[in-house]
Amino acid sequence: MDEGLRWRRSSYCDRACLEAAFEPDRARVHLRDSRQPGGTARLTFPAAAWSLFIAATTAD
Repeated sequence: MDEGLRWRRSSYCDRACLEAAFEPDRARVHLRDSRQPGGTARLTFPAAAWSLFIAATTAD
């Protein structure tokens, strides 16, 4: 399930964080709890929806 995914977390994270990974073709982004990296619980979004979310949360 995680083949080809490169998980990343914020450099501001020190304990419990979300990790994000784009699929190799960048079609979808996956989010998971950093405390359970081997778990199957995650959220998956189309890349376009993720981009809209990021734009909305970082807008002034």
